Amino acid sequence: MHALVLLVAIVAEDPVVLRNAPRDDAPAQATLWRGDWLEVRGETAGFLKVYDHRHERPGYVRPSLVRVHRLDEASAPELGSVVRFLRDAGGAESLGIGYAALFLRAAPAGADATEIFAAIGTMADRLARRASARKTAARDSALAGHLEVAASYGVRFESVDGEVDEGAARLCYDGEAWSRVLATPGAPPLEKARAALFLAGTRCQPALLPPAKERALNDARLQALGTIDPAALPAWVGGRVRLARAEALAWRAFDEARAGVAEGAAKSELAAVEELALTDHGALAPEDLARYDEAAMRVAAGRWASEPGARDGRQRAVAITTAPRAPGETCVRVVAVSGAAANDNGKPLAERCTYGVVWSSALRWAPSSTLATLAVQPLAAWTELWVVRRDDAGAWTIETLAPATTEPEVGYVESAGFSPDGARLLVVREARVAGRATRKFQVLAAPTLSVEIQCGDVTKLSAFKRWQAAWWKAGTFALR
Repeated sequence: MHALVLLVAIVAEDPVVLRNAPRDDAPAQATLWRGDWLEVRGETAGFLKVYDHRHERPGYVRPSLVRVHRLDEASAPELGSVVRFLRDAGGAESLGIGYAALFLRAAPAGADATEIFAAIGTMADRLARRASARKTAARDSALAGHLEVAASYGVRFESVDGEVDEGAARLCYDGEAWSRVLATPGAPPLEKARAALFLAGTRCQPALLPPAKERALNDARLQALGTIDPAALPAWVGGRVRLARAEALAWRAFDEARAGVAEGAAKSELAAVEELALTDHGALAPEDLARYDEAAMRVAAGRWASEPGARDGRQRAVAITTAPRAPGETCVRVVAVSGAAANDNGKPLAERCTYGVVWSSALRWAPSSTLATLAVQPLAAWTELWVVRRDDAGAWTIETLAPATTEPEVGYVESAGFSPDGARLLVVREARVAGRATRKFQVLAAPTLSVEIQCGDVTKLSAFKRWQAAWWKAGTFALR
C-alpha cells in the first residue's frame, strides 16, 4: 500500500461501480468487488471521493457500499477482529483477505501476525476451491472478481489440470501464508498443524510427475508433517496428521522398493503402519473416516515391504523365481527343479513380466503345490495378486487379479489362504471405487478364478473360518 494512506475504504458489496462523478448515473470508471481497497480523499454530494490504486484511477463511490478505516496502529485490533469474523465466512474470502492486508499494514512492527497469516491461508484455499467448482455464469463473474482482488494483495493461485473425466482445471492456492505460519517458532500448535496439513496435501499435485519431482514433493510433505506433535493437538486433528504421515510414508516405501532399497522400504512401511495404528479411529471427525480407509489401503498396498517371506521347506517339482530383463522390468518365472522338464535348457514353464515391484516376501503356496500367489505393486497405492497355477494338463499359467475393475487408483488384493486340495483360493479385495471404499472377502474357484461366493463381512463366510491362513490374519489390514 501507499505509505501516505491514512484513511481507506474497503469495498463490502458485490459489485460496486466506481463513477467518474458524484452521481449515480455518471459513467463507470471500474467495477469493484468485495475486498478492493480505496484511498479516501474527501467527501462530496453524498459520495466518497477516492482513488483506486488497483485500477489506477480516481472516482466516486457511495459510502454505504464501503467501510472506512483509519490505517494506523490504533485500528489494528479492530481490523484483526474483522479478520477473525470473516475467516470462516463462506463467500467473503476476498473481503477477509482485504482486511487481513489492512491489518498487516496497520499493525506495529514486531506484532504477532500468525493468526492473520493462518486466516489468509484458510480463506485463500477456500476461495480456490470455490473457483474450481462448477458455478453458474452469474457467479463466475463474481468469483473472477474475488480472485483478482485476492491476487492484488499478493495471494497467488496456480492452475492444475483436473481429472480426465472432469475436463477442467483446478485452481490451487500456493500456500505462502501457511509456510509463514509453519516457520514461526511460537505459532500455536493447532495453527501449525493446519499449516502442515495444507502443505502436505495432494489435491493440487499433478497426476503425472517425473519420479524425482514426486519424490521431492513427498519429502517436503514428510518434512512439514514431521514438525508437528500429534499428542499436543485435539485427537481429531492429531488423527489427520497421523493419516497424512501414513500416506506419505507408504509412498516412500514404494519409491524405495522400486529403487532397490529394501531396508529403507521396510523402515518406511513400518513407520506408516505405526502412524496408522496410533490413529484413534473413534476420535476422528466424520469427514475423516473415508480418509482413514484410504490411508489404510495405501499402507496395505505395500505391507509386504516389512514382512518376511514364509518359511516353506517343502520339496516341489517347480519353483517361482524372479529375474531382471529391461531396466526396471522384473520377470516372474515358473521353473522346473526336478523331473524331465528340469533339463529343458532352463526354459521357464511360465513367465510374466512387470515394471512394478514384485514382492517375493508375499509368495504363498497352497498345500497341494499346484497353486501359488504373489503380490505385485505397479503403483504406489495399487497392488495386484498374481496367481500361479497348474491346470489339469500340467501346464502352468500366471494370471492377474486386480483390486477392482476400474482404472488403477487406490486399492489392493491379497491372498488369505487356500483350501487343502488347492481347488479354492481365498482373497480380499479393497479399493476406492467412485469415491467410496469397498471391501470384499471372496472365495474363488482355482481352475477359473471365478467368484463362488463373496461378502463384505468375513464372519459370514464359513470358508474363511476353515481355511484362512494364520499369516494372513496376523498381517492383514482388512480386519481393522
